[in-house]
Amino acid sequence: MAVKTCIGDGQSTLFWMDRWLEGKTVSEIAPNLTKLIAKNTVRRCTVVQALDNKKWVTDINGPLTVQIWDLVKGVILQVRVPDQHVWKLSNS
Repeated sequence: MAVKTCIGDGQSTLFWMDRWLEGKTVSEIAPNLTKLIAKNTVRRCTVVQALDNKKWVTDINGPLTVQIWDLVKGVILQVRVPDQHVWKLSNS
C-alpha cells in the first residue's frame, strides 16, 4: 500500500518524502535531486515551509531541474485546510 497526499495547508506533508506531486514523491520524479539535499532537511521540511519564499530551491546544493520547478510552481496552499493522507492499494 502507498499513501497519496492531497495538499491543503501543507503543514503535515513532507516536501521531499511524501507523495504530493501528482501522486509521487520528489525523489520518484527526480531521483538525483534529493541526493543534493541535506538528509535532515529531507526528513523534516514540510510543504508549507518549502514553498515559503521558494525555500526549497535554496535547499538544493546543485542544479535545479525544470520538471520539478514546473510542478511545484502550480501548487496553491489552502489556509486552514488540513492535508489529507489517503491510503491507496497497490499491486505489489
